[in-house]
Amino acid sequence: MKKFLLLIMTIFSFRVLAETSPKNAYALAKEGKAVIIDVREADEVKGGMIDEAKWFPLSKISTNQNWKEDFKKVTEGKQIFLYCRSGNRSGKVMEILKENNIKSENIGGYETLKHELPIKR
Repeated sequence: MKKFLLLIMTIFSFRVLAETSPKNAYALAKEGKAVIIDVREADEVKGGMIDEAKWFPLSKISTNQNWKEDFKKVTEGKQIFLYCRSGNRSGKVMEILKENNIKSENIGGYETLKHELPIKR
């Protein structure tokens, strides 16, 4: 039973992971071909953000009726990569974007990404 659960969890985790690695997403952002969006809240970003990331919190999407217009200004038609603290909220944002015909990828959580990518404070 444990092996079966492990297999199911492994299969599920591959479906949730981004097609693009965080390092490749960062390289695309540096080249101006993509944008990395931090969906964490203001108190969380005080501790640092991924370099090149733009801040667009989940709360803005949840409460602001004009969020799509503002989001389009931030993303400028580029490939979109999302992250939060652990990857859960960025997954929620990815689903909201999908419902609004906006393609994005969840590259995970800051707690992991800060060890892989340059950060700014």
